[in-house]
Amino acid sequence: MRLVYIILFSSTLLFYSCAASDNNTSNLTFEELRLKVNANAEKLRSLDADGEISIDSPQLSSTGSITVSIKKPDSIFTKLEGPFGLDVAHLLITRNNFIYYNVMDNKVIRGSSTPQNLGIIMRVKVSFDEILNAFSGKYSFINEAYEDVKISMEANNYLITLNAGNEIKKYWIDSDNYYVTKLGSYDMKGNVKIEIEYQNFFERDNIYFPKNISINRPRENQNIWLTYFEEDFNSNKLNFKMKIPKSAKQINWQ
Repeated sequence: MRLVYIILFSSTLLFYSCAASDNNTSNLTFEELRLKVNANAEKLRSLDADGEISIDSPQLSSTGSITVSIKKPDSIFTKLEGPFGLDVAHLLITRNNFIYYNVMDNKVIRGSSTPQNLGIIMRVKVSFDEILNAFSGKYSFINEAYEDVKISMEANNYLITLNAGNEIKKYWIDSDNYYVTKLGSYDMKGNVKIEIEYQNFFERDNIYFPKNISINRPRENQNIWLTYFEEDFNSNKLNFKMKIPKSAKQINWQ
């Protein structure tokens, strides 16, 4: 009888140990997850979409309609409209340069796509890749080595935690279809520097895409909420010329 008890106790302990391990650790390496996430993201080569964008920051609080055209990996076009369909601004961004046409002021600004320049234009501090990741609804990992990588499970997501110099990066990845649902950068004390969250995913043409996207920078008190209403995948419509009147004031930034 004592032997039976010991066997049952040991079996129960082993079961709970395995369950705890399955719930808190990943059976995939970071490299395997990186390849799966990137393969998923690469299914979306271009995006043409209409929606609504809201910006709340000390510099600007406003909501308007937005048209987005993206040709990955290096071209983004957006058109913002205010109330009653009134054109507000057109913005073409490549990885190196941008053209911003302020319709209301009839002013054109051209310059390099530095985070500083884009931050002034967008009224929210942001880099080209952050805009690409946010507006396309897809995140791709760059091929970069990290010294400290931890992978765990949180609900139905893999959670990757990376030590990247003077900051910590976290990525939440859907464990069934390998798309990023949330990502963030944090200081060494865990305070949020930036978080991007993707919500309300749907699947079409084997592409998982979020209807709602949010960007949060608590230190700067800056937030962006993007909601898509209509989306067209992989049509490569980004082939246009911005119509800028000759009377527009021309400004060039470094």
